[in-house]
Amino acid sequence: MADKQKIPPASKVAIIAITAVLYTIAKAATAYIHTPWGVGELLIGIFVPAFFAVVSDTWSAAIGAGLGTFLGDTFFLTATGSTNPALSLIAGVPANFVAFLLFGWFVKKYATWGGFVAATVSFVTLGNLIAGASIVFFGADVFTAVGPLVAAYPAAALVFGFTAFWSLTMVPFILVVVPILVEAVRPLKGRTTIVTFFPDWTSRPARTPLFVSLFLALAAIVIILLYLPGVTGLAGYPVAADEAALGVIGALIVVPVTGWALLSRRV
Repeated sequence: MADKQKIPPASKVAIIAITAVLYTIAKAATAYIHTPWGVGELLIGIFVPAFFAVVSDTWSAAIGAGLGTFLGDTFFLTATGSTNPALSLIAGVPANFVAFLLFGWFVKKYATWGGFVAATVSFVTLGNLIAGASIVFFGADVFTAVGPLVAAYPAAALVFGFTAFWSLTMVPFILVVVPILVEAVRPLKGRTTIVTFFPDWTSRPARTPLFVSLFLALAAIVIILLYLPGVTGLAGYPVAADEAALGVIGALIVVPVTGWALLSRRV
């Protein structure tokens, strides 16, 4: 069970500010590395809001994540031509807020290594799905660069592409960096109201990361097979391929957290 303290309003404001500023800096570091479609960026700094969602007040970390992505997009990505503030408001901000609100809640309710891994896979994928769908279905109204993309690709393929690209690049960084940061701040236990949750991830059952690794590998294989040319894949049937790919994304969102929640109840 995660440690809990009463967090004063001033500390919540501080958590929002710290999360937002550090996330803005993290986004700036990769602002010039765009997605394959030229909209959005390769965001490996996603571990920043994930870390604060684990160790700090959940609502504050989620608000900081939304604010940080808006500031990063406005001050850094806009200059590269890969987004603008309006697109950030309809895609990046709600995606980050929802993802890390649910992520923070889950990792505190199931404060184990398996719960953390499951939450990372599910809610990061969910957030990326929200961002990708928002770009595809609403982005052309606020950002002209989205228009040619929507005209050139099927909507489902674009949504799937954005979601898969971001998830497959974000999840590994969160799983590697966040546990290191959690252990680094453990000496602050009881000394601050900003860092108040300390999950016990010292005992990590081998089957949990193995299961998730196999699940992600299987999903990646399915994705590749869906787009292989010829009789092996579904490239000749674009509608079926896109719908099947979105089904894989749906499985990545639902299976890890529901499976871990059910497993935890049995224990």
